[in-house]
Amino acid sequence: MGVRETWGFGIARSHAVTAIQQRFGELCEILSRKVGCHFYPHHAVSYRDLIEATDRGDLGLAWMPPIGAIELSERGKLAPLVIPSRGGCTSFHSALIVRRGGPKSITELKGYRAAWVEKESAAGYVVPRMHLATKGIDPNHYFSQELVLHSHFAVVDAVVSGRVDVGATFCSLDPITKRVITAGWTAPDGTNLRPVDVLATFGPIPNDAVAAATKLPADVRARVTRFFLELESRERALLNDLVHATTFRVCAPAHFEPLRHIIRAARARGYNEPASTIPPPARS
Repeated sequence: MGVRETWGFGIARSHAVTAIQQRFGELCEILSRKVGCHFYPHHAVSYRDLIEATDRGDLGLAWMPPIGAIELSERGKLAPLVIPSRGGCTSFHSALIVRRGGPKSITELKGYRAAWVEKESAAGYVVPRMHLATKGIDPNHYFSQELVLHSHFAVVDAVVSGRVDVGATFCSLDPITKRVITAGWTAPDGTNLRPVDVLATFGPIPNDAVAAATKLPADVRARVTRFFLELESRERALLNDLVHATTFRVCAPAHFEPLRHIIRAARARGYNEPASTIPPPARS
């Protein structure tokens, strides 16, 4: 049997919204030409769909969120190749946001309506809920209503519109001042485009990764890695539109350790999400 030459490259709807699906298709075309085998775009409807498609062997590459990268790497299904460096940082934070002038503290949120991205989202679900749990708050019974909206921007919209009172999403913080640099509610210069206040931030959370299925041949993985490390102007423009990143670094083995630590710390305090949401502890 010959070497497989056609592979799917998956990205979740949380990133690949309809308006930019064409750009992802163009990126796959350029990647295919430069790497020497065909990658077709796969638009997953959720992070879980992306994780399951990779687990089944349907995909050769995936733009994988950190929770999924940990889960599949520890099961030997996935090898993270490169990570984006945004503003010189390879990590980000979770933020709980409210409408401007809304609640001022987490303790005021009891009985309010909350919005999450999805259960496999580190910033939009796992990390903020684990933080609440470590503060003695049971997130399963703290809110009057919980919505899963499958997009960071949908969470921001729900907060701004008043559909919910609080939402969890991502943000990047200045490492010195801790000021929000970029987020789903800001302009490129960090100024607020949407009328929201940040109630709390949690992290750091390791950046997402371009990851390869372990069955993708080693030489193809090497060429994909080189592609992301040596981007030309058009690829940079496409990736900036897709995932707000133009610079990439090789993924170090310890990259996801901060998130593993957060998960271990929450478990030590007795908090556990369903098994399908967070990966099991690493085997020693």
